[in-house]
Amino acid sequence: MDKSLEHLLATIIQMRREGEVAEKEEDVIKVSDTVSVAASAYENVRNTLEYDEEHLLRRNAIRRVLKRRLGEQTSVDLSTKLLQELIWARYLPNGKVHTRMIGKVADVLEKYTYLFGTLTPDTQEGQKVYAWLLDVLSVEIEYVLGPACIDEALASYAYQELKKRVDWQTRVIREEDRDLQLYIALHRAVLKSNRATLRYRVLTLYYPLWRKAGLGDAVVKEIAMSLVKVVDSVEAQINHPMQDAVYRFVRRHAVVFHLLADIAKDSPEACAKALAMGDTAMIDTAIGKAAEERYTEFRAKLKRTVVRAAFFLLLTKSILAILVEYPYELLVLHTTDYLPLTVNILFPPILLAFIGVTVKVPKKDNTTKVLNELHALLGVGEDFSLVFKRRRPWEKGAMWWIFNGLYSAVLVISVGLIVWGLLSLHFNALSIFFFIFFLSLVTYFGLHIRNSRRELVVTDPARGFFGTISDIVILPIVRAGRWVALRAPKINIFLFFFDFIIEAPFKAAIGIIESWLAFLKEKREEV
Repeated sequence: MDKSLEHLLATIIQMRREGEVAEKEEDVIKVSDTVSVAASAYENVRNTLEYDEEHLLRRNAIRRVLKRRLGEQTSVDLSTKLLQELIWARYLPNGKVHTRMIGKVADVLEKYTYLFGTLTPDTQEGQKVYAWLLDVLSVEIEYVLGPACIDEALASYAYQELKKRVDWQTRVIREEDRDLQLYIALHRAVLKSNRATLRYRVLTLYYPLWRKAGLGDAVVKEIAMSLVKVVDSVEAQINHPMQDAVYRFVRRHAVVFHLLADIAKDSPEACAKALAMGDTAMIDTAIGKAAEERYTEFRAKLKRTVVRAAFFLLLTKSILAILVEYPYELLVLHTTDYLPLTVNILFPPILLAFIGVTVKVPKKDNTTKVLNELHALLGVGEDFSLVFKRRRPWEKGAMWWIFNGLYSAVLVISVGLIVWGLLSLHFNALSIFFFIFFLSLVTYFGLHIRNSRRELVVTDPARGFFGTISDIVILPIVRAGRWVALRAPKINIFLFFFDFIIEAPFKAAIGIIESWLAFLKEKREEV
């Protein structure tokens, strides 16, 4: 059995044993169940407005608490408040977090407080590095609360297996950067790491001693002295021009490692025994079952995503209609045509819902391909190689101008036909703008939702005639939506309202209520 696979199985077994020991501890942090209900309800409402992976929500909550409280208290007090808020919101179990965790988190805070102290907060560069450090700090605290040993072992196994099979037929990525680009892409594909997580992972690759470093250690001073250069170096790798291409290259193989991890987590001892004995029949049966479970989970997750996104679009468009479109018609055009308003409110969520319900779940032949690739990884099947190359003849010369000219012409014609159709329905200029704006965004996000199935598919499906026609007509609009999404202000007005208007007084009120309940309990015991 491969050593990295052995390490993965051993890590799963070890983490299970540590979890069983942790449950027997008695000196733990407890909060009131009454206030916990209110805090968790707030988090559930707020998280419906945040489009992020579910496994990142706790990390995001840690960052919000730190951003709100950092610099106001000592490290121990901040650590206590942070853990208390996470337990309130049920990101951590009530009565299960040992009190020594306060000291562990406080030590991490001390280390970063030293780095924060080297910044000039009034400058643009200082604000950029501050936000960067806040990301990295929140990830490190997340790992202190729940060590990512299994994830790290899985990513290491995936990296070792794909590294020896990739044939780099490109000069765009320098040879010295290829391993790191593969590492980053695999963390994005296999662990679904976001930008904050990648920042921490790359930092700890550059400085392996950082994970266990304390305030007075040399590595902390070394990073502090060249903090801006460190940040720039990490960002240069994460934002490498070819990173997205490498990510798409390895993404189709991520499901193989996900399924292997699923059966290993389900029964690590049985999985290790089957691998040692070469019992492929047992492994194939377990993988087939795990694949069906992932397909079912994908359907449920897709439904939740579409419902949440459609609700958010309906809410956004309704507010825009009330605050902008209707007053514009009434006060500027002196008309009250409700058809454009109704279409603009209902069309985006309906379109998104339609895109979502037409997503096809992978079939059994996909599971067969997964098994073939897994057999190769385990050394019991025909091996495979992966060729990474970027040879695009249309990138230069006359072909580039011809293809881009055709692409732009299709976009202009498509938009022109949409405008003509809307004018025939008596849409005004503002209504047309909002319709096209949201159409491009919805088609982009809808395609993004559809593409989430690629996490389960080993090979790309054939497009066919109608698929090619839809690419020609729709892709220019989708690309326009992507352009808007990437360049539009990144402030979600609803999240801003929750985070800066509601959260601070709400959490303060919860703290007061919990103190009052504790006071009443003490008085009751005195009687």
